Amino acid sequence: MLTTIESGSCLRDDGLLAQLADRFGTPLFVYDGDRIVQRFESLATAFDGYAGGVRFHYALKANTNLAVVKLLLAAGAHPECISGGEVELAKRLGAAGSDILLTSSSKSPAELELACRDDVLVNVDSLDELQQLEAIARRLDRPVRVSFRVNPDVDPQTHRHIATGHKLTKFGLLLEDAHYLEGFKIAHKSEWLRPVGIQAHIGSQIMTLEPFERNARLLCAAFLELEAELGFRLEFIDLGGGIGIRYQPQHVELQPSDIASAVCGIVTSALGQTRLPQLWFEPGRYFVGGSGVLVARVHSVKHTPFRNFINVDTGFNQFLRPLLYEAHHHVRMIGNAGLGEQRYDVAGNICETGDILAEDRELPTPVAGDLVALEGAGAYCYALASEYNSFPLPAEVLVRGDSQVDLIRRRGTIDDLLRAQQWPSDFGEAPSGVEA
Repeated sequence: MLTTIESGSCLRDDGLLAQLADRFGTPLFVYDGDRIVQRFESLATAFDGYAGGVRFHYALKANTNLAVVKLLLAAGAHPECISGGEVELAKRLGAAGSDILLTSSSKSPAELELACRDDVLVNVDSLDELQQLEAIARRLDRPVRVSFRVNPDVDPQTHRHIATGHKLTKFGLLLEDAHYLEGFKIAHKSEWLRPVGIQAHIGSQIMTLEPFERNARLLCAAFLELEAELGFRLEFIDLGGGIGIRYQPQHVELQPSDIASAVCGIVTSALGQTRLPQLWFEPGRYFVGGSGVLVARVHSVKHTPFRNFINVDTGFNQFLRPLLYEAHHHVRMIGNAGLGEQRYDVAGNICETGDILAEDRELPTPVAGDLVALEGAGAYCYALASEYNSFPLPAEVLVRGDSQVDLIRRRGTIDDLLRAQQWPSDFGEAPSGVEA
């Protein structure tokens, strides 16, 4: 069976996926909980030899389902959050504020105040933000820990929409600019700001070592410059996330041991064996991306002189990556006896031309009612989902061990589509499900 899913995963079991689709309906996100934990453990173990210690923050934006996040926190991850909402989710799962890293490039005053009150570490993105944060900390009489996101101008060799470390992006203080050093000087002198780290996240879905190596070298140089200028050593260097996963059968993933060997070797060589800073990482996709599939049901099959289409019961409203990032997700038919392979586009149920989930794939010809598995759906799929065209959101299921299956998010309903709407009093009687 051609697939991008690693051997041993329950997501390879077409019989299981068919049973889950019958039990919970489609479209359905299915996650392999054992694989999520294994991915975390393999990466953490690879860095065991680094003398300064390593800390992994899970990027909640990849998949915010509470059960998925809980698995990773229980395995030893800390939360990396983009919003006040993600901070609150992490806290409700038992994470202490001091364990949370807040990294958005555009934080609201309310989010900065939340960070100050809960001892959340703020990864500062601009001098303007730094000034706002200092004023809030002073008003609350609560000093706050900060790191600085710097922009190292590193090409991550990935899609332009997820390349965050080159100088034309909105992220960070440029390393080649005096602002990064000025920010640290302001924080070092302030009684309300405690500078403890430096961070650079260069992009996502990175499949080669060179961008990580270059980022490590540049951050080490900045670390030493700060020590020379300010007379103190930061507690950590944060190399961000971005480790790519296998979306296509021919893709070759970076091995955790190779990443650890390269990065730790660079840091140790640059900074010496003693008083090494802790290394921080912020993976999201790497832990959960390949640990999920989206199971959809075939509505109909259309053949034309120009293109052939398999029409399914989901669309870019629930599987946005192909449209947003031109992403390739491997597709396989589930339980199809095979009526001869042809070239097909897998087309969604959204009324837009761009709603193609997989283009020009060699697939067995299905019939209405057959099932399709869209692989690599554990990251940035449900998290990006919407109710566009008034389709309720899909259900999510977590599978662990040989037989444990948990519904971790119920399927949306028509009432959910109306949950926040209110009816003007002069319109007459409110429709069912709408608050008057």
